[in-house]
Amino acid sequence: MAKPAAKSAEKGVDKKFIEEVKELLQEKKQSLLIKLNQWEDTSSPSGLKEMGDIADIASELNSEALSSVLTENEIETLKEIELALEKIDNGTYGICEGTKKKIPVARLKAIPWTRFTVEFAEQMAKNRSRAGAYGRMDTLSSYPNASMDMDSLD
Repeated sequence: MAKPAAKSAEKGVDKKFIEEVKELLQEKKQSLLIKLNQWEDTSSPSGLKEMGDIADIASELNSEALSSVLTENEIETLKEIELALEKIDNGTYGICEGTKKKIPVARLKAIPWTRFTVEFAEQMAKNRSRAGAYGRMDTLSSYPNASMDMDSLD
C-alpha cells in the first residue's frame, strides 16, 4: 500500500517518516495486545483467542474485566492507534480532523496516534471543561428550542 503513503507525502508528511510511524504504531499496538493475551492465557479458557482482533474481544468482554487488564487510557490508546493505522492506509495521516490542517511533525513524533493539532486539542479541552463547569451539555436546558412554560405541565 505504498500509494496511500505517497498521498500523505504529497500533503507534507515525508514517506520515510510515515513508514517509521507505522512501524512504531504497530509495535505499540502489539505490546498492548500482548498484555491482553497474557491475561487471556491465565484467566480465560473460553476461546477468546479464536475470536479475532481486539474489537471482537472487547465486545465479548464486559468493560470491567477488560479494564482490569488494560487501563482506560491504554484502551483509548489502542483505539487511537487503530485509527492512526487506518489513516496511514487511506492517506490522511497527519491531517487534523478538526481543522483539516497539517499536524506538525514534532507533535506526530511525540504522539504518533494524535488526530488533532495542539491548538484544536486545547480548544476541545476548554470546551469540555466549560461543559463540566456549567453542568451537562446534553440536558434539555442546553437546547435553545427546549424552553417550555412550566404552567403547561399541570
